[in-house]
Amino acid sequence: MLLGLSSTNSVKIQEPIMQENTKQVYVVDDDEIFHFILKKMLEQQADNLEITSFLCAEDALAQLQDQPQYMLPSLIILDMNMQRMNGWDFIEAYKTIKPTLNQHIPIIMCSSSMDMRDMQKVQRTPELMAYITKPLDPMKMKVITDVLA
Repeated sequence: MLLGLSSTNSVKIQEPIMQENTKQVYVVDDDEIFHFILKKMLEQQADNLEITSFLCAEDALAQLQDQPQYMLPSLIILDMNMQRMNGWDFIEAYKTIKPTLNQHIPIIMCSSSMDMRDMQKVQRTPELMAYITKPLDPMKMKVITDVLA
């Protein structure tokens, strides 16, 4: 397993070779503790996952553009409130590269915000499959694992 920090402080955790039935998950959140907790919870509930963690949205977008088609993620878990580029900015940038990906990638927005305006905005954003609030619990994890099933 490789663990490294890029110049923009994104942590990338990757297996050297992705197995055929492995599902790739991108976690885009500026909270390292959230990455740790989510990774542990996912490992308990789902097999054959490769989790790539990004502490900033710009790095996740760059990775999406650089990945070969067969290595694109099966799911993106996206924080709403991050420094520099927030989750909404990520979605806007994602819309511009989406046609080049030739694959639908479900995105779940995950945030501590319980603001009804945010939840309404999620409903009006077709790129978002779901909105779950932190902290995570078994019911919220089921939303994630159902997407990966």
